[in-house]
Amino acid sequence: MRHEDFFGSAKWIEASDVVNMPLFRKSFDAGKVKNAKLNIIGLGVFVAFMNGKRISNDLFVPLNTDYHKRRFLAVGHPFEEELRHRMYVCSYDVTEFMQIGKNALCVMLGPGWYADIEQETYGRMKLCFQLTFEDENGSHVVYSDESVRSYKSYIVSASLLCGEVQRLYFEQLGWLEPDYDDSFWQDVYVVKTPETEFYLQEGPVDREIREIVPKLIFESEGIKRYDVGENISGYVVLRDMVDEGKYGDVSVVMSEELLSDGTLDLYRGYGQVMTYSVNLTHHDEYKPMFTWQAFRYFEVQGTALEAVKCVVVHSDVDVTSSFNSSNEVLNWLNEAYTRTQLCNMHMGVPSDCPHAERRGYTGDGQLACESAMLMLDAKGFYKKWIADISDCQDRKSGHVQYTAPYTQSGGGPGGWGCSIVVVPYVYYKMYGDAQPIREMFDQMIAYLGFLKEHSENNLVTSDTPDGVWVLGDWCTAEKISIPDPYVNTYFYVKSIDNILEIAKIIGREEYNEELIATRKVLCDAIIREYYDEKTGDFANNYQASNAFAIDIGLGDERTFNNMVNYYKEYGMYDSGIFGTEILTRILFERGQSELAYALLTSKGKYSFHHMMESKATTIWEYWTGRRSHSHPMFGASCRFLYQYILGIRQQGLNSGFEKFIVNPAYIPALENATGSITTPKGVVKVSRKNNGEGIDFTVEIPSNCDAEFIYADYKQTLKSGVNNINISKR
Repeated sequence: MRHEDFFGSAKWIEASDVVNMPLFRKSFDAGKVKNAKLNIIGLGVFVAFMNGKRISNDLFVPLNTDYHKRRFLAVGHPFEEELRHRMYVCSYDVTEFMQIGKNALCVMLGPGWYADIEQETYGRMKLCFQLTFEDENGSHVVYSDESVRSYKSYIVSASLLCGEVQRLYFEQLGWLEPDYDDSFWQDVYVVKTPETEFYLQEGPVDREIREIVPKLIFESEGIKRYDVGENISGYVVLRDMVDEGKYGDVSVVMSEELLSDGTLDLYRGYGQVMTYSVNLTHHDEYKPMFTWQAFRYFEVQGTALEAVKCVVVHSDVDVTSSFNSSNEVLNWLNEAYTRTQLCNMHMGVPSDCPHAERRGYTGDGQLACESAMLMLDAKGFYKKWIADISDCQDRKSGHVQYTAPYTQSGGGPGGWGCSIVVVPYVYYKMYGDAQPIREMFDQMIAYLGFLKEHSENNLVTSDTPDGVWVLGDWCTAEKISIPDPYVNTYFYVKSIDNILEIAKIIGREEYNEELIATRKVLCDAIIREYYDEKTGDFANNYQASNAFAIDIGLGDERTFNNMVNYYKEYGMYDSGIFGTEILTRILFERGQSELAYALLTSKGKYSFHHMMESKATTIWEYWTGRRSHSHPMFGASCRFLYQYILGIRQQGLNSGFEKFIVNPAYIPALENATGSITTPKGVVKVSRKNNGEGIDFTVEIPSNCDAEFIYADYKQTLKSGVNNINISKR
């Protein structure tokens, strides 16, 4: 939609050049208001007030997008690429906030992703709004224009990556109230309307989700150190030490899950610091306005304020699944992945980590998307992110960026760019909604063309013209040995397979002959370059390399057997973020469920058990624990708890769980497990329990779906409601 559709004659405004963090005020008169509606965008992020009251508990809005075209300066940016751009308009019913007589609409702006000086910015912070209301005198419209007043905020700096600084002695007391005198405030600048597409914001926004009382673990003169008990994304809330307030500077320093000799590990704090310079004026609480932090431990330095609670903040997405079993590692994996994924859902983007980078990496995002859609109420969230992926594709070359929305980043052409196929495809499978795969089918074909152009001898070898940091698999246990072109060409083939299925679903099979021919050429190249005819292995059978080949139908009986024997002897994962998911799935699919279970529950040094024993509460970026301790990508395997251990999954072209099977894996070592997912048709619940003579299953399904129970050679059509099944020993 156009600017005029939401804002009419409103103008885009900026504060004076000398104001880095602006406040805005617009005063107007009204009678007895019958209804009032506010359409507003504040870039980067905004908080709006009407007559002294905050109009919404939404945080960090509008949702993060590729807002409009910008000029890139650093190497590695898409200088000549033609991306698509959009902004989301926030619309609020503000009737309850209006009053008879004088009114004041007040707005605070923060940089967000739009104007963060730590990133390459789109420009200066800006504001546009249209307030329409009806009173006894008729209909009225209040616009953003030259009459809006502006002043500098008491928040003197804010960064998503580096925290926030609040100098509360700069605060303009009473500035939110209608009768405040803003005559000394400054004029605003009217600026050009951004060239972009405008959409109503509908996806889930960030909110304060729950509260935790932190535990004081150390106190010295002027320093208090706390343990939250879990890795969270959110912030610390402080209060005055005494009711009348106390003057002084206070810093809140965050750190992840490790303490070094009992002190904060500042390396794992990633520069996250909140600073408050407080005066004698009392406030009910002190907390960030324009950023969140990710931490388990934090330290309050200074005596003017004390910590009272921590607030967990992320996108307002519900957990709609449950899992519990007799194995503590599986239970930990389920809980840790859920927490990690939620910590990485902010501003409509599934990020890689909630502190150091916070970017929507398409590699991490496509890996974990099926687990997230299966376990969370995430349809609206991923519908928005699919639009970001669509926007970040070059309309000329078909290239897909490493992050969506685009920010400076690294990745690879396969496991990253193929998100333009994978995420819409998984979205369709989970929800039965074909709109994204229909709308983006031509973009998927264009991306395959890009991969072809960036191949040598039919192997994908590059991404950008200057070959910036082209990855294959990532975060392997030891140094990466699986070849990048092998991994990226696998994704080329896998994407063709997905597109052939999509083509059948939506009736777009005109490319099939070409795609099938291309697939054969690619597979021949993989065999030529990486297959050892003497052993049956691909790329030496390291780091799940055989699993990549098996997944696209390559290799022979030796390929699978060699992989199985290798991991039985090795006893843990050596694979990276993609290989781990592929390996575990192939083992479950090909009847090696006991080995898949053994790897998921392994007690080796490269295992989920090692993370659990290290007191981790979120999933690590690396098996070794280096770098970030809150990355969701290895959580891609969490869905197997539901799809194979409980057995709830769809087959073939089925989608939206109208038709599915309950086919639990054969795992004698697992005493019991129970869990549920919430499908578009309702809740599906499965429990399994070894009884000594066999295994008991209880399966509960909704009334409006078609489901079949399968275990070994036993099959049974499931009725709606509760089904009790007993299977004797095999």
